[in-house]
Amino acid sequence: MTDSSNNSTRVVVTGRGLVTPLGRTASDVHKQWLAGRCPAATITKFDATKLPVSIACEVPDFEPRQEIRNRKMLRLLVRGEDYGLVASAAAIKDAALPNDDIDPFRAGIAVGVRKEGFRNTNFYDALEACTIDGQIDRKLFIDDGVRRIPPQTIIEGLANAGLYHIAHEHRLQGVNQNLLSLGNGGFLALGEAMWSLRRDEADFILAGAFDSWVLWTGLAHEHYAGVLSSSTDAPATVHRPFDVSRSGSVAGEGAAMFVLEPLERARTRGANILGQILGFGSATGVPSDESAGCIRALTASIRRALEVAQLTPDEIDLIHLHGDATKVNDRVEVQALHAALGERARTIPATTIKSATGFMANASSSVEAAAVLEVLRTGVIPPIVNLTTPDPALELNFVREPIEGKQMRHALLLERSWPSHYAALVVGSVIES
Repeated sequence: MTDSSNNSTRVVVTGRGLVTPLGRTASDVHKQWLAGRCPAATITKFDATKLPVSIACEVPDFEPRQEIRNRKMLRLLVRGEDYGLVASAAAIKDAALPNDDIDPFRAGIAVGVRKEGFRNTNFYDALEACTIDGQIDRKLFIDDGVRRIPPQTIIEGLANAGLYHIAHEHRLQGVNQNLLSLGNGGFLALGEAMWSLRRDEADFILAGAFDSWVLWTGLAHEHYAGVLSSSTDAPATVHRPFDVSRSGSVAGEGAAMFVLEPLERARTRGANILGQILGFGSATGVPSDESAGCIRALTASIRRALEVAQLTPDEIDLIHLHGDATKVNDRVEVQALHAALGERARTIPATTIKSATGFMANASSSVEAAAVLEVLRTGVIPPIVNLTTPDPALELNFVREPIEGKQMRHALLLERSWPSHYAALVVGSVIES
C-alpha cells in the first residue's frame, strides 16, 4: 500500500471537458441541477420499444460527424467513445497547455471504460446472407458470412480503443491506464492519475471517463441486474434516490475528462486551478449480494480516501452520494457512511446529481466529480432531484432545498460499480495561496 504521508505533492485540476444530458460546461450542469431538471424521456436514438426499459437521459444535440473531424477515427468509435474524444479535447483546451513545451512521454492518460464490443450492425449483412427460411445456417455463416463482417469490427471491440484514439489525437505517450469498470471508472482513473503524479511519473495526465448505457446491451444488462427502474411513471420522475418509492435508476450517457497536474507545475505556468484531487480509496464487497460485506467494502473505501487525503470526518463539508435509487444499495451507502464517519454522517449535507443526469455508467463518477468541484466553487448545493419523501430508515442530512452561502473546502464522493465494486474520492476547493 502506498504511504501518502511520504509524498506532499498536491494534485490539482487545471482543465475539464464535459458532454452530459444537462450541458457541456460545469456551470450549465450546475444550473440545470439546481433548477431540479431531469431530461429523462423516451429514447430517440434507436427503437427501444421492445426492450424492458425504453427511457433514458440522452445527450442532446450531438452529431458525431460535426464534432469529430477525423473521419477515419470516427468510423472506429462506438457510442460513448465519441463523447470521450470531444470531452478530452475540451479539457485540454481549457487547461491551456503549452503545446510547444510538452514532452509526449511525460504526458499521460487514465480512463475508466466499459466496453461491450462492436456495433451489432456489423453483423447484419452476414446474418441476412446466412438466414434461410427464417433460420440461421451456422455452417454457411462460418463458410461465407464471416467474410461479410467489416474488418474494423475487431478494432471497435477493443476495450482500450478509446484510450488509444484520445492518446493518438493529443500525443499522450507517457503513463497510460485503461481501467475496466461498470460504474466507478471515473474515480479509478482520477485516483490512479493522482498516484502517478505523486510518484512524478508525468507532468500532466488527462483523466476521467466516458460511457453510455443508452444501448440495447446496456439497458438489457442493467435491467437484468436490477439497477434500472421499470416504472411507467413520467420519465423525469422515475429516478428517486433515497425516497420511500424508489425503484431504480434511469440510464444515461456522457463524459467528463480532466487535466491533472502537480500544484507547483500548474502555478509555474500560470494555470487556472479549478480544484484538487486529495484522496481515493476502493474495495470490493464479496459476495456481491451480501449487504454486510458490501457495507464493509464501502466503509473501507471511505476510510482509505480520508487517510490518503489526510482529513478527518469533521473536515468534510459535503457528501455526494452514489444514489442509484435501489432499495438495497441506498441502504448500504447510508450504513457505510455511518460506520466510516460516525455521528458526523448525520450532519454533513448530502446530495447527488444522479437523479438529474441518469446513471451514466462510468461517466457518472467523472461527471459527478466535475459537478462537485463546481459546488465547491459556487458555494451553492443543489438538492436531490425527485426526493419527495425520504425513507425514514435512511438517516442522513439529505439536501431537499438549495443551500447557499456555505463555505466548503472538502467533499467526499461515493460510487458503486456492478456487482459490488466501491470507490470513494475526496476533492478540494480551489487553492487560494
